[in-house]
Amino acid sequence: MPTTAPPDLSALTPRENKVLSLVADGLGNREIAARVGVTEGTVKGYLRGIRSKLGTGSRPMLADMACRAGHEARPKGAGAVHPELSDTEAVTLRLLAQGAVGREVAKVQLMSHGTAKKHIRRLLDKMGASDATHAVSLAWSWRILHADEGARSR
Repeated sequence: MPTTAPPDLSALTPRENKVLSLVADGLGNREIAARVGVTEGTVKGYLRGIRSKLGTGSRPMLADMACRAGHEARPKGAGAVHPELSDTEAVTLRLLAQGAVGREVAKVQLMSHGTAKKHIRRLLDKMGASDATHAVSLAWSWRILHADEGARSR
């Protein structure tokens, strides 16, 4: 797979970079608000700005972009030994990092939408991840995902 350049985060303000790094750690809006010392509404505003500047609406993709740009993900549970993943699970993780949702995973993995949703849930459970963003963060911290794997173009 060709190497892609890390995303350019220079358009982000220092506060937006901080919020993005906390998203990359798999934190939710309430946790980010507490860490940064602002309201959840303010965090949502920062996220709108970040999404607009980076051209994506997917939270897992934001986490992936931050990690590809050099953020060292420190999600909850990263200290645990990561499970052995099948090829199908690894592909699913890469798809989630690229912003794919259940229907897209189903199409690529040649399974029904319902089966894809169950597959994603089992993968998250296996990883001990609360959601897809947390799974992407864990995958980066465990070196399952790598910067040279590329990402979906905008």
